[in-house]
Amino acid sequence: MSSRLFAASFIGLSALLVLGARTSHAAAPVNPFIVIGIDGAEWSVIDKLGSQLPNLQALKARGAWGKLATDYGANSPVVWTTVATGMNNDVHGITNFNVTTDTGSAPVSSTMRKVPAIWNMVSRENKKVMLLGWWGSYPAESVNGIVISDHASKKDPNRVSPPEFEAAYAAEIKTIDRSIFPKDEDSGGEDRIVAHYLQKGATQNFDLIVGYLHGTDLVSHKYWKYWQPDAFTGVDAVRLAASKDLIPAKYRAMDTVLGKVVAAAPKNTNFLVISDHGFGPLKEEFVKISLDLDEVFVKLGLEVRTGAGVDFAKSKVYNHETAGFQMVKMVRYSLAGREKGGAVAEADKAKVRAELEAQLKKVTWEGGQPVFRVKDPGSQQKEKGADLVVEVLPTGVSPSVKIDGVATSAPIKGITDHSGGHGWEPPGIFIAAGPDINPKADLAGLRIHDITPTVLYGMGLPIAKDFAGKAWTGLYTSTFQAAHPTRVIDSWGKSGATKATTSDADKAMLEQLRELGYIE
Repeated sequence: MSSRLFAASFIGLSALLVLGARTSHAAAPVNPFIVIGIDGAEWSVIDKLGSQLPNLQALKARGAWGKLATDYGANSPVVWTTVATGMNNDVHGITNFNVTTDTGSAPVSSTMRKVPAIWNMVSRENKKVMLLGWWGSYPAESVNGIVISDHASKKDPNRVSPPEFEAAYAAEIKTIDRSIFPKDEDSGGEDRIVAHYLQKGATQNFDLIVGYLHGTDLVSHKYWKYWQPDAFTGVDAVRLAASKDLIPAKYRAMDTVLGKVVAAAPKNTNFLVISDHGFGPLKEEFVKISLDLDEVFVKLGLEVRTGAGVDFAKSKVYNHETAGFQMVKMVRYSLAGREKGGAVAEADKAKVRAELEAQLKKVTWEGGQPVFRVKDPGSQQKEKGADLVVEVLPTGVSPSVKIDGVATSAPIKGITDHSGGHGWEPPGIFIAAGPDINPKADLAGLRIHDITPTVLYGMGLPIAKDFAGKAWTGLYTSTFQAAHPTRVIDSWGKSGATKATTSDADKAMLEQLRELGYIE
C-alpha cells in the first residue's frame, strides 16, 4: 500500500498521519463508519435510566437495535479481538487476559494476534483509519491513519502510531477536558483520552473510527449491589446512599461522549455502538483484599525485618513470595540450615505453628470476625516452597483490623468488593444508526463474530470466506444493498504474530486484572 506523510490540522494542533488515497473498489461511494465499544454495557441499565441517556436513546430511536450474543465466557480481550477480526479465538490467538513470558506474566498484546483486525483490513484498501484504546492494541500497529493503543495513558514507547504523532499526542493529553471522566479510577484516564480523540477524529474525515471505553465494566463489577440492591441481602444503608449513583453516573458520562461524537461527525456517518457482554448480580459477592502479611507478623512479634528484608535469625515465620492481593498466603518457617541464619529447628516446627495459630487468633476484623486461618499447603504450594498457608477470610472484612483489640489499618492495602459479573455470558448491546442503516432490520441471532464482516460490507469491502461470522446485509437499506453487491474473498490472510510485547505498564495492568478476579 502506497502512503505519504503529511501535516494535518487536528483541531488547532498539527499531527502527522499516514494516509493513502481515499479510493474504493465498491460499486458506489460509501459513508464513513464510527464504531464505539462500551465494555459491559447492559440493556437493563440503559432501559431503566431512560431519558437520563438522551443520546443513546436518540440513536436507538432512529436506528436498529438489539442484543449482541457473546462467547468465550464473556472474557473481554477474547471477545473484543473476535469483534475486531471476525474470527474464533483459536484462529486469532487471543485466548485469555494474560500470557506467560520469559520474564513473567504479561497482558495480551497486538503482537500476539494471528490475523488482521478490521483496522488493518480497511487500511489495505487505502482508507483512512483511527483506532482508539482497543483492548490488546499495544504496541500500536502501523495503519493508514492513527492508532492510540490501550496504553494510551502509559508512558510506553509505541503507545501511538505513527511515531511522528507521539510528540503532539504527549503534549495534547496534558490539556484535555477532565470533566466527563474527572477521576482516574475505573479507567478514567484512558476513557478520557479515547473520548477526546473520538470527538476530534469525527471531524477529520476518517473512513473508519474504532474506539473502546472501559469504565462501565469496572464500575459495574464493584458497585452492582448498589444499583440493584434488591438482588442482595444486608446491603449497608450508608454505603448504598453514597454509592447508588456510581453506575448511573458512568453511563451518563458514556452518553455524553456519544452525544459529542455524533454532534461532531458529518451527517452521513454510520454509527455502531456495541458492548462485549451484559451485566448482572453475582450469586455470591466476591471480595478481594490486599493485605501485607509480613506487616502482621512483625506486629505480632513473629518476624523481624530490616532494610535488606527478613532477619531470619530473629524471625520464626515469614510470607513466602505471595503478593498482597492473593487471598491464600504461602508461609515458611525461618528454618535453621535452610534460611540464612534461620533460628527454627526442625523439631520445633510444630511448636512454632501452634504459636502462629494462637497469635493470628488475636487478629480480627472490626466486628470481631477472624481474619486468618492456618492450613496445610496443597501440592502446588509445596512445590513452590510453602511450609504452611494462611488464608485471608473475607467474612466481616473492614478497612482496618484489630490486633489484641487495637485497631490498625496499616496491613490493609486495599479492599475490592465485587457484586456484579458476566461469566454466564449475558448478551451485550447493539445499536446501529445512520443514512445506510435499516431501522427495521431483524437482528435476531446477531453475534460478536458478525461485527467485522457486517462493518466491512457497510464500507463496500470484501467479506472473507474464512470468517467465523457473517455479514448482516439486512442491517442496511435496500437502496444500499442494491448499490453494493456483496464481494467475497477467500481470506484477509494472517498477521505474522510472534509473541507478547512486555512493557513497564504491565505490573499495574495485571494488578487491575487481579483485583477484578480475572487472573490469579
